[in-house]
Amino acid sequence: MALKTIVDIAKIMYGDVITSVTAPAAGLTGAEVAALIALASTKNVVNVHGDTWSYEEEEGSTTPFRNQLSGATYYNDLQPGAVNITFTIGQYEYQTRADLQGGTATSASWARPAESKIIYKSIIAVTKDDTYIVIPKAQVSARGSMVESKLIGLAVTVTPVETGVTGLAPEYFFDASEIVAA
Repeated sequence: MALKTIVDIAKIMYGDVITSVTAPAAGLTGAEVAALIALASTKNVVNVHGDTWSYEEEEGSTTPFRNQLSGATYYNDLQPGAVNITFTIGQYEYQTRADLQGGTATSASWARPAESKIIYKSIIAVTKDDTYIVIPKAQVSARGSMVESKLIGLAVTVTPVETGVTGLAPEYFFDASEIVAA
C-alpha cells in the first residue's frame, strides 16, 4: 500500500447530489465519479482566493458509561467530529452565487432569496497531488465575506451529511488513477 501525502487544492467542482450507486455493496466507484464530472450540470469553481481553502475534521468526543457497582467503564459512546471544507471564491458568476447561496441570478445580477433554504450539492475537490475528495451530499453554506478589506468574496463551507442511499458513504478519497470512465 502506497503512502499518501494529500496537499493543498488544485480544483473544486460541485454538482447535483448523488442519489444512487451502481453496486451498493461496493459503494461509490471511481467510474461513477468520472461520470459525475462529465455531466453538464457539474460546474468548476474557477477561483479560490489566496489561502482560504481548508479541510478540517473536528476531534470526536467519547462519553464513558461506568458501572456504578464496580466503577469500571463498560461502554464508550463515540461521536465522530464533523468534517468541513471551507474556501472563499474570489471571482465568480452570479449563477455560482445563486447555486451555492440561493437566490436568483442572471448574467448581470443576483437577488438574495426571500427565505433561506438548505442547499445540498455533491462536491469534488482535487488536491495538488491528485487525490479526489468526494462528498456525495454536502450541506452548503455560503455568504458574502470581505477578504483583505477590499474583495467581497463568496465564503463557502461544505459539510458531508448522510446520503440516504444504501451503500453510499458521506465521504470518499480516491487516487486519480481510479477516476476513469467505465
